[in-house]
Amino acid sequence: MQTKTENTEKLIELAKKNGASEVEVIEKSWTNNPVSFENNNLKSLESNESSGIAIRLIKDGKIGIASSTDPEAIEQTAISAIEASEFGPEATFSFSKDPINHPAVGEARQGRQPSTINPILPLENLVERGNKIISELKTFHKDLLISGGFELGYGKTKYLNSNGVSGERGKSVYSTSFYANLVRGEDFLGIYDGDCSLETFPSEEKIKAKILEKLNHSKETLIVETKKYPVYFTPSAVSSIFVGIFSVILNGKTIQQKISPLTSKLGEKLFDTRLSYIEDPTLGTSRTPFDDEGIQTKKKSLIKDGIINSFYFDQATASKCSPKQMSTGNGFKGGLSLPPSAGLTTTIIEAKGERKQSEIISSIKDGIIIDHVLGAGQSNTLAGEFSVGIELGFKVENGVIKGRIKNCMVAGNIFELLKNISEISEDREWLYGSSLYPGFLIEGLTVAAK
Repeated sequence: MQTKTENTEKLIELAKKNGASEVEVIEKSWTNNPVSFENNNLKSLESNESSGIAIRLIKDGKIGIASSTDPEAIEQTAISAIEASEFGPEATFSFSKDPINHPAVGEARQGRQPSTINPILPLENLVERGNKIISELKTFHKDLLISGGFELGYGKTKYLNSNGVSGERGKSVYSTSFYANLVRGEDFLGIYDGDCSLETFPSEEKIKAKILEKLNHSKETLIVETKKYPVYFTPSAVSSIFVGIFSVILNGKTIQQKISPLTSKLGEKLFDTRLSYIEDPTLGTSRTPFDDEGIQTKKKSLIKDGIINSFYFDQATASKCSPKQMSTGNGFKGGLSLPPSAGLTTTIIEAKGERKQSEIISSIKDGIIIDHVLGAGQSNTLAGEFSVGIELGFKVENGVIKGRIKNCMVAGNIFELLKNISEISEDREWLYGSSLYPGFLIEGLTVAAK
């Protein structure tokens, strides 16, 4: 059987022999090892592996793409890409020519790439730990159903193109997450918490404590009236609502299509001066030294001190912009058979907060906390608007969380709400190991009760 290096080089050689002027090949492998529980019982210990190879080429000025999960189908994959180029889109760019500077796979990072030697999953230990967490969570209520567990995923990506650019990256991701749900008549309560790390499994004890805290806050269900409240958005809600909109309107695709409200706003101050939105591919579980187009990634400020500072592009969207742009190292494949599109790695909100989340909440006389929402992606995000259901939220009275709220909605426009944020929390929270955000307090926001 051919090695991975032989596969990538052979694909390029075959494509060039069949008339391709430029060729790039990307090979990916990933293994998931779960210790999963469902409804208080051990569900699965079965690992699964996936691997495949994809080719993108330029022939007669057009792009052809093909992929395969069969290591013996290399020749057919090259031929399929050649055939696809006859009907493919026009090539408005060339493949990368700049070398990738990054540590070798397995090299201890000056923070970039952790070791990717296949780690060992301590099955018995994790099963015991999972059962312990389930037992402890169930002390809240005998009918509480717990799902989740631990997962260890690891894999490698290899990139090579006909311009001599090559790179290899890899990582191991440790995940711990649990979901508790309780059905009482027509009332359904679901609370999730989890985290990811490149080093070891995040503490299930910390996750348990956060779930129990929210369960205790949910013991009472309160009816709220429709009116304006000071609303505190937790880091999770900030991610779902505000960052979700940022990722759309700063995406090079929407800029290239001129459908983003930011298309002509580069350099303009649109948000609170305390707010900066940054991508840093050297941090978190999404860290990567290069994208799926063989282009070096780099730290960038998308919003700096409230000012629209930059957008993020893959090669295709950058080349179609007017004036023409350059890729920012953000071309990632959503699937092996798909072309790269603009995507972000680790994102961070840097904000000049003065008080911790607990202090902000304790200062609220009559307000709402929003933690999880429903329907965040279904609003008119291109206009900066959101209208979401509050999946998990709480009522605050005189600085104390009094209970959970149900059947409520909140709506707004980020260009209005984030111009003058009432308060930003000093402490920030890592979400899934790839996002680091604070919480926002926004005054005078209407919460609608059904």
